[in-house]
Amino acid sequence: MPLKSASDLRSHRKSLVLVLLAACSCTSSTGRIAPRGAASPDRVVCTDAIGRRVELPRRPARIISLAPSVTEVLYLVGAGDRVAGVTIHCDWPEEARRRPKIGDLLNPNAEVILAAKPDLVIASTAGNDRTAVLKLADLGLPVFVTAPRTVETIFETVDQIGRITGCEAQAGELVVRMRERLDLLDRRLNGTRRLRAFYITWFEPLLAPGKGTFENEVLRHAGVDSITSAIPEFYPRFSLEQVIASDPDAILAVRHEGNPLPDLRTLSGWQQLRAVQGNKVLVVSEVLQHPSPRFLDALEDLARRLHPESFP
Repeated sequence: MPLKSASDLRSHRKSLVLVLLAACSCTSSTGRIAPRGAASPDRVVCTDAIGRRVELPRRPARIISLAPSVTEVLYLVGAGDRVAGVTIHCDWPEEARRRPKIGDLLNPNAEVILAAKPDLVIASTAGNDRTAVLKLADLGLPVFVTAPRTVETIFETVDQIGRITGCEAQAGELVVRMRERLDLLDRRLNGTRRLRAFYITWFEPLLAPGKGTFENEVLRHAGVDSITSAIPEFYPRFSLEQVIASDPDAILAVRHEGNPLPDLRTLSGWQQLRAVQGNKVLVVSEVLQHPSPRFLDALEDLARRLHPESFP
């Protein structure tokens, strides 16, 4: 499936979308027909996560990131010192805030990016607009697209970014540590009572993750079954009446500065829910939705809050 359309993103900019999964493969460009320029021993031809072939230097010196999750991975695999530009939404680590800004997720500034003379531009299906990304590629920029749609494809994306930046060893070690943390969490929660939860990604309008979304898979690793996980839409609108009918054990809400969660104890209808009456309303970090290694920090924190007995 292709990148998001602009109209879909404007309705819910933070949402993730189901996309085609594909592993990154990189081979020497010698003897191959490359999409850009002449073949040479110091370049490789890579296939990105949506099937595009891109010729890149073996160790890119100037990298543009088009998404926060990409920026986070670049710094975590050791390529942060080569980041030449980031979006206005890239706020981690602190050093990323000081990098030149190239626009936002939906509207990266092509002129600014071209002026930066990057030898690698990394986009993500988890946030970027298809038209804008392909426009950059049409300008001759070396755009590589990642597609971190599941926990497993986050691991794959870390490996991919490690390969195309010349940080294979660091990326491999990071993936090993991520898998170990996730396995340990699963063992800790093995045998605990699973909780039925309503996960709010946006309060007004009321949005929740549906079938095939990253959030619902992550929640399962916290011992949570999302009451909206079977709805055949990515981020369907949900009604208070539907929440009342399901009466979940817990309510989880993403922390948003511009759309804070009100005190549900003061709202008619919400007051009668067992989760509200039992003080099982938890505001979670937005990092839980980041398709980067950082999601594990928020996941472990959520699991501790929901199942303190499993964390002596």
